[in-house]
Amino acid sequence: MPLAPALGDCRATAAVLQRWRQQGPAAALQHWQGRRPSQPAADPLWHELGLRLQGQTGPRLLVDGLWFCRPHGGITRVWEQILSAWSLPGMLSDQAPVALVERNSHLALSGSFPSLEGPTVDPLDPAAVADLAHDNAALARRWGATVFLSSWISSCGAEEPAFPELALVHDCLPERYGVPEPLRQLRRRWLMGAGAHLAVSAATAADLEVLLSRDEGSVPWCHPAPATLFAATLADPAAAGLWQRLGARAQLRPPFLLLPATSAIGSYKNPELVAEALAAPELHGLQLVLCGIAAEQRRQELEQRFPHLQGRCQAAGFSDLELALAYRHALAVVLPSHAEGFGLPAVEAMASGATVLVADSRGLREAGAGAALRFHPKRAPELAALLRLLMEPGSPWLQHHLAARRQRRLEALHPDLLGLALLALARRLAP
Repeated sequence: MPLAPALGDCRATAAVLQRWRQQGPAAALQHWQGRRPSQPAADPLWHELGLRLQGQTGPRLLVDGLWFCRPHGGITRVWEQILSAWSLPGMLSDQAPVALVERNSHLALSGSFPSLEGPTVDPLDPAAVADLAHDNAALARRWGATVFLSSWISSCGAEEPAFPELALVHDCLPERYGVPEPLRQLRRRWLMGAGAHLAVSAATAADLEVLLSRDEGSVPWCHPAPATLFAATLADPAAAGLWQRLGARAQLRPPFLLLPATSAIGSYKNPELVAEALAAPELHGLQLVLCGIAAEQRRQELEQRFPHLQGRCQAAGFSDLELALAYRHALAVVLPSHAEGFGLPAVEAMASGATVLVADSRGLREAGAGAALRFHPKRAPELAALLRLLMEPGSPWLQHHLAARRQRRLEALHPDLLGLALLALARRLAP
């Protein structure tokens, strides 16, 4: 299930969205009319789909493009699929528009939307983000917004919302692992001030319900889908040549294990578990490849703490296309985190054709959904046993079994559902 049950039947909605993307709004409307559920009002996404296809008036949604200055990463790719959904012909109109607060966006699709110039700040600087609140309220007032949307701790009004606020929540990990000031206060204002929330997973929705003292099942959620480039790379005739050049440049030596978006030893990302597993004598020929922010620093920390990794650990910086290739050619992609908001790298790696191993923890169980092998996040021998199994010559039967499960998992995800869900929630919130 990639969608909270309260948002409706994702299969029927996804089928119409697919028709819309392939054949245009007229064909999609015909398909929608032919498959109308018996109670469309009780199916928010289906209802929103019909209103958009019929060109009905909708909310004036102002989106803070605070995160768009960062060209890489999971949140960026989630926003790319949201903007892509909103770019479907007829999805938006003068009667139901979306505008972006422009802050040095690196997303190509953002240029297709009306924009309002706002100050450019580092999204990881809480004090600078807090200072945007008054400016956001002024921009929303000037444009005539009825709803303000942020996915990164920015608000529309310092003390309380000047306009109804919608929050797209990627995770509540800071609240789980400790939030220093001034970030704590800023996140509290963002989460508590929002009139509606959309979480990227059931696990994050449950965390929000605890934080906000809401009833169980009251916060809606929708899984993001992998970007299309991850699957497209598999069929690209030039992929083999690109991989050879990438492998040489990044000094990748098969077999290798890929640890994406890692962090410091002792963090919730839990990289030390992988290092401990690789101490097994049978795995000494396995290289560990780290990618993400500060990968080189993390490599040095791991080699210093775990001497058996010296000469076996490689840090690499990948573009999205290169990351898809690295996923595809790794023995396995491992996510050992104690918790994640969703675990987007898991489904992106699956789309690339990778074998994925995830810790049996919040968010990652949801992302893997039976298509990833799981291990206990505190038991390195369990991970080592799975890696030994994958290295055995007789493991193709397992790969075939996992490939079928990956296909079923990926078929349940649709890249346009998240964007439609935000529009439906904005309609509920608008005065």
